[in-house]
Amino acid sequence: MSARFFLIPIMAAMLAMVSTGCGHRVDPGLFAQFQRIQEAFDQAQRPDEFMRVAAQYQEMLDGGLVSGAVFYNQGNAFMRAGKRGRAIACYRQAARYRPRDPYLEANLAYALGEVAAEPPRKPLLEYILFWQNWLSYPEKILIDTAAGGLTFLLAVAGMFWRPKQMNRAAVAMLLLTVIGGVSVGYDWHRFDQIQRGVVIRAGAIARKGDGASYAPAFTQPLAEGTEFRVLEKRSDWILVELPGAQQGWLEVNQAVVY
Repeated sequence: MSARFFLIPIMAAMLAMVSTGCGHRVDPGLFAQFQRIQEAFDQAQRPDEFMRVAAQYQEMLDGGLVSGAVFYNQGNAFMRAGKRGRAIACYRQAARYRPRDPYLEANLAYALGEVAAEPPRKPLLEYILFWQNWLSYPEKILIDTAAGGLTFLLAVAGMFWRPKQMNRAAVAMLLLTVIGGVSVGYDWHRFDQIQRGVVIRAGAIARKGDGASYAPAFTQPLAEGTEFRVLEKRSDWILVELPGAQQGWLEVNQAVVY
């Protein structure tokens, strides 16, 4: 098989992966802002002060910054303010970028407390892609980009030196690049295409329809911190699915969606 076979698809794959914006240089201004907010967190004592700190972190996120550290610290601020549901949402988003952080894992477990449900059964794909939950989303993109680049270099080398050996190596690296692409695509699907959320008000009532006139969907109100998947949105109501495939409609002001 000629090395030229690899050039066009590999170049296209590399361009596609690089265009996702897998990383960017730290802006000194943002870093200084982050430090100022962290100093405000260290000095805060009352719940309203911690809420102001959380709002400042939100300004950074609204400005387009994607950072596991910001999500994590915002979650800490919400916890200190007594907003457990909002803290859980922040910790879940931070885990996309800091999957191996033991402090994040411990704080999330503490925030979940008694509302922690039995973990859902993992999809078969996550057993095959066994690294899926201990590498971050950006790390997977960087590794797959590197694998694509190495495939390209091996393919080019095979045009001039030891074509048989280089082509075999290029085929192996191409296979790894494809597997890595599946891993990145799976993260894109579960993080960017599926909406999830957390109940942020104690005693939230899920109903059988998208209006306050409908009967409650469950015998008990939902506890703050209850997690769900968003299935549909209508005006000021969202159809949510709880663990166990239970469904009900919630007012949007009773939850935070991410």
